[in-house]
Amino acid sequence: MGEYIMKNWFYIALSFLLLAGTFQSCKKDKDDDGLEALEEQLRQKDALIKQLEEEKNSLNNTNKQLDETNKKLDELLKKLQGDNPSDPGEEGEQDTSSVIVPTGNTYENPGWKSVAISGDYAYTMTAVFELPAELKAKASSDDLMAAFVGDECRGVVKAIDGVFLLTVIGTGNESTNVTFRYWNASDHSLYESLFSIPFTSDRVYGVVDNPKRFSCKQL
Repeated sequence: MGEYIMKNWFYIALSFLLLAGTFQSCKKDKDDDGLEALEEQLRQKDALIKQLEEEKNSLNNTNKQLDETNKKLDELLKKLQGDNPSDPGEEGEQDTSSVIVPTGNTYENPGWKSVAISGDYAYTMTAVFELPAELKAKASSDDLMAAFVGDECRGVVKAIDGVFLLTVIGTGNESTNVTFRYWNASDHSLYESLFSIPFTSDRVYGVVDNPKRFSCKQL
């Protein structure tokens, strides 16, 4: 009887050991599966990061190409504006050619006097002109150019190296465009611009390296 009980306990213990081994094996398999899933997620994450970096590099290259294209377009635009220094699309401007109409009229030095920068006249803009070829031949450093709003002189200057750099004075709410006049000191001839431009504070119309051509008619 004692021997029978010992055998039963032996079989019971052996069964527990076998069950424990099976449980550990199942647990190990589950752990292996979880580890593989985690590794797969990490691989997918790395692949996504790599793809995003490639797309970023591609976008940077595209932006670089666009910047280079814009620079080339700007250079081409400046070149075209140099050949035809007009501002297309700007109302009231017709600075597209030089028109000289000889009249034979002569004028003494007009003695233009500009308003001062003070009070209501607290704003300025800049206009830079060069004479057309027809007038350059007889130009001198005593020549004058002036800006007008109506009949009021808003700026006057002499040429510097053949270029007139005018500071135009305004009130900031002008309703009348700015026109320009040029007086030639050698033959006392007087010219008026064929174009007018709106006064805009701090505006720069033409630059010293690329001045606007002064298209005009003789008065």
